[in-house]
Amino acid sequence: MYTANESYKKNLTYIIFFIAFFIGMAIKLHSPVVRLLYDKYEHTEGHRDSNHEYWYEIRRNLLSKRALDLFIQAHQDEETTKFLHTCFDKSDWFFTQIYHSISRSILTWFMTATSCNGLLNRGSMFVISSELFRKLIDVDQNWKAERLLDLGAGDGRVTMRMAPMFEEVYVTEISPVMRWRLRQANFTVLEIDDWDKTLPAIASKMKITQADERSPKPQYDVVACLNLLDRCAEPLTLLRRMRAVLKPNTGRLVIALVLPLSQYVETTPNNEPLELLEVSKSRAWEVQFDDFVTNILDPAGLELVRWTRVPYLCEGDFVRSFYSLNDVVMVVKAANTADPSADAPAS
Repeated sequence: MYTANESYKKNLTYIIFFIAFFIGMAIKLHSPVVRLLYDKYEHTEGHRDSNHEYWYEIRRNLLSKRALDLFIQAHQDEETTKFLHTCFDKSDWFFTQIYHSISRSILTWFMTATSCNGLLNRGSMFVISSELFRKLIDVDQNWKAERLLDLGAGDGRVTMRMAPMFEEVYVTEISPVMRWRLRQANFTVLEIDDWDKTLPAIASKMKITQADERSPKPQYDVVACLNLLDRCAEPLTLLRRMRAVLKPNTGRLVIALVLPLSQYVETTPNNEPLELLEVSKSRAWEVQFDDFVTNILDPAGLELVRWTRVPYLCEGDFVRSFYSLNDVVMVVKAANTADPSADAPAS
């Protein structure tokens, strides 16, 4: 006769055996999924405690003296680390990630990938922290300016890091869903063709100052163009338009560009741009960066003031906790303006 304790042990053994059996069958039958999850786990653990110094390093021997003299060394700061840890947490929401994956595969039949991400409220981006933004435009913690324009603002998460430094924040976005998200965040959304029009055309959405009345077009202290040039149809025209709306002498244009360059436009036939950014075909991003400054910025009447290298981060999915591209962030000003020592926008 079994004692109650012996019977309990025997039943527990059977339970453990069956659990082990079904886990083994799951691994055998669904090994691609298990492998996928394990790979994601390794990816997350490999990045969780890293400071990712290699994201910010440059190969000095591939850059011109001009570029080296204007380079600002960045690092993984607190805001960047916080974004990464948010990515780690969100990627573990297994059923949410499954839902996003299935929904995205359906929705992309009817809308662009950008609009799909906006509708699902997924895939937020990170370019630069507030701290690095201040460092690049050379201002302190107390600095505040009048007007920011962020072109191609997406869901507004990147804009939010710059917005507290400005009294007025204006944004544009081609995706209808993202425009809805931007309005939810209380940003003033301008139409994609309105931001550089004459003042009467946009007076209903913009506060008009005496300085504006002396100019035919609105003027901005900072115009942000973050990872848009390689995704718009006419990047050369866009550069000229942005230059025209910078405040004289003190206005700054902040450009982020993924290198090596790969132009892709969601809204044109074959997804090809109407204007090409002519840079070297080299796969060394430093070579392409020097070419971009010489071949694109200089002819557009724009002068490089400072630049840095950062990762362009995107929230991940159940395959990867985050995705990263090599990004170069530049601060430029209209060439042949005031004394070059006036490196910061007017406060």
